[in-house]
Amino acid sequence: TPKPLSSFWGPPLGLNQVETIIKRLRRKPHSRRAVIQLFEAEDIQDAHLDIPCTCSLQFMVRDRRLDMFTHMRSNDAYLGLPHDIFAFTMIQEIIARTLSIDIGTYKHFVGSLHLYDRNLDQANAYLDEGWQSTKKYCMPSMPACDPSGSIKLLLAAEEDLRLNGSLDLMEFQKLDPYWMDLIHLLRIFSHKANGDKEQIYIVSRDLECRAYKQLLDLWI
Repeated sequence: TPKPLSSFWGPPLGLNQVETIIKRLRRKPHSRRAVIQLFEAEDIQDAHLDIPCTCSLQFMVRDRRLDMFTHMRSNDAYLGLPHDIFAFTMIQEIIARTLSIDIGTYKHFVGSLHLYDRNLDQANAYLDEGWQSTKKYCMPSMPACDPSGSIKLLLAAEEDLRLNGSLDLMEFQKLDPYWMDLIHLLRIFSHKANGDKEQIYIVSRDLECRAYKQLLDLWI
């Protein structure tokens, strides 16, 4: 499992790797050194299970587009891969928007890509859901502006929902619909954890993205 965002986004390590590569690519767009390291030498010193599957994330600007290369030592095709692809391309889009450039290609390299027998039926059921089509269910593009302020508000909303179970939507009225939809999805996740399908239906009516509504209609 990749380390949490905080491990390369800022504290507690004190070394903000994302900020560092953004500064580097602004100063030298064709740099080949814009690499975020997750797997560390000490990770294999002691015998324990909780070590990163992700070795590194590399970013390159080519033709004013941000390419990203992810190197995984190991990846579970059912339990990890779908979530990792989403998380890493989200980071790619955030950094591209921060640099005011477009998204380029994304390449995902895995040393050991595997699927355990015990998850085979679940993996087949997941594929049979048909929710993976990017033609029918496409997430909208992130607004073409610096996302840092919106991300801070999104994180604040997540914290309020996690700690208090509620949210004052008036604080987020000025957010772009893209980010507001993500807050609504966090609200839906909170109601899902409580098994409250009626509230999920009510919140789903606030969503702007048609693809999100279609997926929720199928789930509900």
